[in-house]
Amino acid sequence: MLVYLTDFSAAADIFKFFSVFIVFIAVIVAAYYFTKWYAKSGFIKKGSNNVEIVETFQMSPGKIVYILRIGQRYVSVVTSKDNVVKLVELSEDELDFQKADIIKETSFKDIMGQMLKNKKEDKKH
Repeated sequence: MLVYLTDFSAAADIFKFFSVFIVFIAVIVAAYYFTKWYAKSGFIKKGSNNVEIVETFQMSPGKIVYILRIGQRYVSVVTSKDNVVKLVELSEDELDFQKADIIKETSFKDIMGQMLKNKKEDKKH
């Protein structure tokens, strides 16, 4: 009789584990689909025709310069952890709207090879 109770207890524990696991997976799947639906639903305002971030530049960790287009005006501001400071208004003539080709298409292998080469050269010196 004692053996039968311990077997039943183990089976009940396994059943409880799998039922909790299935509920956990169901909650994760439901959260995934809910967030996808919510993002597409339009409840989140995705943008504006009057405000646009034209360019950003990080001066130091936590301090970023933004050039904003607000209506027909351009404004530069600096943001830090606790505040936002307006620097200057800019005219469209003062800005260069050409995209900088800073990032070249390179493979991970090329980058790692260059890093290893630089590391070997540093050890020689």
